[in-house]
Amino acid sequence: MMSWRELSQLLVLVSLVAAVQAQQTPAGTESPTEPERFEMPVPVGMPVNGLKVPQYDQDGKLLMLFEAATATKVNEEVVEMASLKLEALDSEGQKIFVELPQAVFNLKTNLLTGDKTATIRREDFEITGDSIEFNTQTRFGILRGNVKMVISNEETSN
Repeated sequence: MMSWRELSQLLVLVSLVAAVQAQQTPAGTESPTEPERFEMPVPVGMPVNGLKVPQYDQDGKLLMLFEAATATKVNEEVVEMASLKLEALDSEGQKIFVELPQAVFNLKTNLLTGDKTATIRREDFEITGDSIEFNTQTRFGILRGNVKMVISNEETSN
């Protein structure tokens, strides 16, 4: 079983690797001056029920899927959502699920925020916190307030 010290070192390492990967660009390409704009097919001021928005990479591979019970675009940059479920792939190709009862997504900065209990799940852990900031482009997130992490140990003995 992993000690708290080892776990915290692992989390710091994963965060640093994610941050470095997000800043690197392939050789011969220029670094973008601003994040790629995420398109959300929601008209300004009109609530949309049962919204599902996939995001694909340039090769057509699914990177992320937004599912919201209700979404309302406040203006051209901000979308408010209720009962949001976000499915994304981490750097290892494993699915990560983010669930928020209420969320605000900034289309310009790709920053998803929520100030009610947020849950992040992967097959081997679950983290909850009182609020979240999650950058959908870099896949880097911060949970704040009453953060709790449960790690699943799936090892079996033969």
